[in-house]
Amino acid sequence: MTETYQDILLMILEELVEEQRKKFKLKLGDAELRKGYANIPKGRLEKADVTDMVDLLIRYYQEEYAVEVVINVLDHINDKDLAERLRRKSAEVWKTRPVSVKPPDIDHRANYVASVKEKFRRVKDYNSRPGEWVSLEDRYTKLFIVKKHRQAEDKEHELLSRGKRHMEIMRKPSNFADSHVNVEDLFDTLSDGTITRKVILQGIAGIGKTATVSKIMYDWSSGRLYQGRFDYIFHWSCRELNQRTENLSLAQLILQNWGHPKPEIGEILSCPDKVLFVIDGFDELRFPEDYDKSKSLSCDLNTPHSTAAAVVESLLSSKSLSEACLLVTTRPLAVGMLETHMQSDLWAEIVGFLEEDRKEFFKKFFKDEEKAASAYSYIQENDVVFTMCFIPLICWIVCTTLSLQLRHSEVLNQKVSTTTEIFTYFVDSLLQSHGRAQTSTQDLFHNLGSLAYAGVRDQKVLFDESMLKKCNLEVSKGPSTFLTELLQADIFVETIYSFVHLTVQELFAALFTFWNKEKASELLKEAFVENKSHLILTVRFLFGLNNDKSLKPLKRYYETCMGISKDELLKWTKKALLICQEQGEQNHLLLELLHCLFEIQDEEFVISALEEIKEVVFLENNLGQDDQQVILYSLQHAKEFSQLKLASLKERDMIKLVPLLGKCKQIHLNASGISLSTVYKVCAYLSQKLRMTRLHVEHEEEDEMYFTVEASCERDPCTITLDNLPEDTAIAICDHVISAHPGIVALDVNRIQGSEEFVKSLKNSLLDSDCRLESVGFNIENPRLQAFQDICQHLATHRSPRKFLLFRRYEEDEIHFGYEAKDEEKSGKRLQKKKKNEKRKGKNEAQKKCFPWPCLIRKTGEKKQKKKDCIAVLTCLPEEYFLELTMWVTSTFTPLALCLDENSINDELMKTICENLNSTDYQLQSLSLRSCSITQESMANICSLFLCNTAVSLDLQSNSVGDEGVKLLAVCLKSKGCCLEKLSLSSAALTEDCVPAITSLFSRKNTLIWLDLSFNHLGDGGVKALCSALKDKESHLEKLILEHNGITNNCEQELIQLIENTLSLKYLCLDDNEFTSTSKAHICGVWNKYHDEEEVEED
Repeated sequence: MTETYQDILLMILEELVEEQRKKFKLKLGDAELRKGYANIPKGRLEKADVTDMVDLLIRYYQEEYAVEVVINVLDHINDKDLAERLRRKSAEVWKTRPVSVKPPDIDHRANYVASVKEKFRRVKDYNSRPGEWVSLEDRYTKLFIVKKHRQAEDKEHELLSRGKRHMEIMRKPSNFADSHVNVEDLFDTLSDGTITRKVILQGIAGIGKTATVSKIMYDWSSGRLYQGRFDYIFHWSCRELNQRTENLSLAQLILQNWGHPKPEIGEILSCPDKVLFVIDGFDELRFPEDYDKSKSLSCDLNTPHSTAAAVVESLLSSKSLSEACLLVTTRPLAVGMLETHMQSDLWAEIVGFLEEDRKEFFKKFFKDEEKAASAYSYIQENDVVFTMCFIPLICWIVCTTLSLQLRHSEVLNQKVSTTTEIFTYFVDSLLQSHGRAQTSTQDLFHNLGSLAYAGVRDQKVLFDESMLKKCNLEVSKGPSTFLTELLQADIFVETIYSFVHLTVQELFAALFTFWNKEKASELLKEAFVENKSHLILTVRFLFGLNNDKSLKPLKRYYETCMGISKDELLKWTKKALLICQEQGEQNHLLLELLHCLFEIQDEEFVISALEEIKEVVFLENNLGQDDQQVILYSLQHAKEFSQLKLASLKERDMIKLVPLLGKCKQIHLNASGISLSTVYKVCAYLSQKLRMTRLHVEHEEEDEMYFTVEASCERDPCTITLDNLPEDTAIAICDHVISAHPGIVALDVNRIQGSEEFVKSLKNSLLDSDCRLESVGFNIENPRLQAFQDICQHLATHRSPRKFLLFRRYEEDEIHFGYEAKDEEKSGKRLQKKKKNEKRKGKNEAQKKCFPWPCLIRKTGEKKQKKKDCIAVLTCLPEEYFLELTMWVTSTFTPLALCLDENSINDELMKTICENLNSTDYQLQSLSLRSCSITQESMANICSLFLCNTAVSLDLQSNSVGDEGVKLLAVCLKSKGCCLEKLSLSSAALTEDCVPAITSLFSRKNTLIWLDLSFNHLGDGGVKALCSALKDKESHLEKLILEHNGITNNCEQELIQLIENTLSLKYLCLDDNEFTSTSKAHICGVWNKYHDEEEVEED
């Protein structure tokens, strides 16, 4: 008898031992095949013996190709001998093959898979016309699914939250640690070993249940999902099943997916555990009125049932195909009913879109990255709508609405829809596409509104069944479109209900008040008069429903006339706006009222209402994009504002505001993401209409800037601050602004290089303008430039200098320049006011930091007059510049106070400086040489700078002058008859040996009032000697600093006597010494006794 391909396949495969056979099946299920062939499902291979395997191979691949597949698999599992034998045997069979070949069997599974893929590859949009389809792949966006019931507290937080806070709660609920689940994992074996066969997937209306199961069907048919897990997946829509009126059997429902010829039902269900039934929309499934579940019987596949619902029930209850798997989608309110039919292994809920999913939806909808980003950014600023975009249906409505404008314009110039309009379309879409047949939608709206309003007033978002019954609501008759169910487990499991989100509840509450005048008046009174802020959004919706365009989608469902008239609403609005203006701190209520005016979209109404508003001030509020747009809308319709102050603006808002600024007498605006051209536009407009009083421009990223501008109709002085800008941008702004605004008195350009180009440009701008700057600051790359010195001369010509600064900060390369004019002029005093307040605050903070014994500060009501003579600060300068700049500054501005801190000054250089200064009529009164490497050799030269009988200040802090240096200093000063007022020898390497020299400086005039000897090594001996000398000389010392000098309790009595005898002493610092707490208490007690009601005022 001649061998066939089937014979040789049986012979070869029977030679495989058990372990090889397992490898063969595993590899066969994943084998690479010719185009047009499908892998044999692993579920079928798993329990197949050799005969079954050969049958499957020939059924899927026909005989000749089956041999080729087996040879390839044997090669892959490294059984080369069997592979070679099969090649030889197949060659022999080929030679003896019959001339005629039997037609291949029909591959029913492949046909079914292809039909599923074709059916689910595209979907219809809500507004699709006949023949219009959207690719499922192009539109579907991943949804966030959880597999753990949310507790009532978590659900309440989610319902009450909005904007980014809502997304955070969705993503990271308090008890959701590992609850997220992907679709591909729904039928995984559970942690306790349970095989998942029955899954409930719940979600509110419009959340994407049908889209999810459509994606499951498409991905399975495309070979991307549940491969090897399910041989067949059948999708039944309960809405479609409701249309079937004939008696049906389970086999008929399954085989309806094939044309002719149909396969044998036994072939399809040969492995029932490899079959999945997807039942979509259980909440819509209609059972016959006389249907009795308890009487339904187990039956075979071909027994007709009374209805399609009965067939579904036989599957759910495992009376048919008990081994089959089920995925059932439903709304939350029907879960209880479903569980009476089916005991699930896994419960999961579609929560909606997370932020990244929303972005992805926008990208897929617009198919244009730029438009999608523009639309997403736009809606992100509206917290109310953006929050609800976790629902795919809301996302679709928003995208559809925005796309209408973007179709004709590249930018969203105005708000294309009010919030109310978007939500009324949402309700309309739910009723059309997701709603059940209602006996009376009007009654449903009224009852839902009653429940919503009661909840909003009492700040309640969760309701039990008694509350629903009180409002005549029956879950089985409609509310499931708008309500969702939550199981709350305590001692007993209780079912509680909520609206999809608080925002939807607020809309229904507004509908209830819109049709009820009494309730509307009650709502308005409580929201604004009683300041119940939780009612604000409901009021906003109430105004929106007075806009015919927003109300239009709902008119078909409700016929009752409006309860409150527009005239009454206008009268109330004017009164509320007047109250907001009188109570300036209530600006959040003013912002809400402006939102209400925007929602109503009635020009005459808005113009009339805005007559009551004089000031619009929102500097502390974190304005969103929707807030800015309603303010802009109000400004467009207002006649005049006395003040407009806004923060957190964007460039598009600033551009829109510019032509409207003429309506305002005083403005303050700050914005981010501003371009240079917008800065020009604003400044140019203000130069014509108002007087700019402040301009602050700061670099953010790329070409964008942070921008603050203030202006007034008064002729107030102007200050300009440019911070961290590219140098060419700073040059451009200076050129553009300085010449156009003569009122500029202060200019600060921070964190630039200060190149020659910048300095020359600034020089030209100043010389060509009428500005008389009183304060200037910028970096200078080379202070020896002639252009820089010309700027300084120009400034001094108009205002005598009070401060001249050239310095480098620690570890920085940039040299900073600062100039401040004398403030005798009135305008200068105005500019100094803020600085003085800040300086005073800083000093108080410094006192507390360095001196933790607050009782040792003497309090006094006396205030010292600030000196107005010029001070020059030249600190930490490059060595190559130092001498030249010092000579130029002192000769040009002759400052009475000179600060040369942190420069490297050796004795030879100090001698040169002193000789040059002494060659002129220069009179120095104050000299600071902190951290300059000064030694005792320079003491005589330093003293030569001071004239006789002049009270001077000398600061030698952090120079190692030592005891000998102090002795030399004392001798030199006495020889010139010079009297010191302030002396700092902190960190000067001093011991008690120098104390006699220091005390000798207390002359008969007793001019020394400030002495700093901190961070030295005076010890008890030095302090005792100092206290004794001060007592004998009856000094007028006001401030004495002895911090960190190794002082112990042995000096307690001397210090107490010093306090008792030196009544002029206002500040004594003994920080960081070695006193015990008892000694500290004694000293503090004496200090309090003598200085109880007095206060120090530091310079």
